[in-house]
Amino acid sequence: MLRVMQSQQRMTQSRLVRSYVVLLAVWAAAWAIGFGVLYLSATPDPLVPAAAAWPVFAACIVVAIVWSIATGVRSASSGIRGASRVQGMLYGWSWTMAMVGASILLAGAQRVGLPPDTAAVLYPGVFALVVGILYLGGALWRSLPQYALGVVFIAVAGIATFLGTPVHYLVYAVVGPIAMLVVAVLLGRGVLPLEPRRDTA
Repeated sequence: MLRVMQSQQRMTQSRLVRSYVVLLAVWAAAWAIGFGVLYLSATPDPLVPAAAAWPVFAACIVVAIVWSIATGVRSASSGIRGASRVQGMLYGWSWTMAMVGASILLAGAQRVGLPPDTAAVLYPGVFALVVGILYLGGALWRSLPQYALGVVFIAVAGIATFLGTPVHYLVYAVVGPIAMLVVAVLLGRGVLPLEPRRDTA
């Protein structure tokens, strides 16, 4: 019975790792394509019309969000039960609430006179910062992949915002995806653990 339980746990863990690796790859592609197109549309000699760049960016983010939701639904039915399932559900909702709150905050700032040029720099910076802070929640479970991504996203948000437009789009298009792909490779090869490490005491 113990061997059966251990085998099931290993299978569940393997599925979760594969799902998370694919999820990171999808988001890396969304950032690379979406922000890359925005950069190409904002250069002094634009290669992509701005009217086409923003729909492409929006489509990339929507696809990644839909994939994330589908991954979450699959994970919820992949053998996770009890406190871990509730914990994951609450953490997932915290992402939704944080993103909605950031959107409302930025919309309010724009409503009271935030200049368009500043908004173009501030919008991605705020969202990248929020993502980084949420990923720092990995510290609660000693989850190194999440914490490392959190540190990277916070650094990227600060550096990209400081550099300003249109270079900030290039920073998001390059550094963010590289960080996600590095973590995905390390997870896939078993170098980094996905599951939080629990105390044995």
